[in-house]
Amino acid sequence: MHEGFHGLVSAGVSVLTLIAASVLILGFVVSTVGWAKQAYEDGTDAAYRTYRHKLGRTVLLGLELLLAATILKTIVVPMTIESMTLILATIAIRTALGWATSLEVYGRWPWQKTKKGQ
Repeated sequence: MHEGFHGLVSAGVSVLTLIAASVLILGFVVSTVGWAKQAYEDGTDAAYRTYRHKLGRTVLLGLELLLAATILKTIVVPMTIESMTLILATIAIRTALGWATSLEVYGRWPWQKTKKGQ
């Protein structure tokens, strides 16, 4: 039973990682194609702002999925100082990247309230 659970969680981590990579790749492709189309129709300034926003949202979603996979990984990785330090560092880095990306995309930190009309 214990081995089956670890195998299931390991498979879940792999699936989440694959989904995150797919989201990042697909989001990049869709955003880039949209940018090229909009740049051709409306000019590069508006297209660039839209592209940055869409790409940032893609990165945020990919990071959240990778963070979930990393947290699940703590269940199956043997608890040693080295493994937990690596996992905690990975979580901290991905969280910081998510916050910075959120600031770039939305113009505010994730914990700040949105202003009315935004």
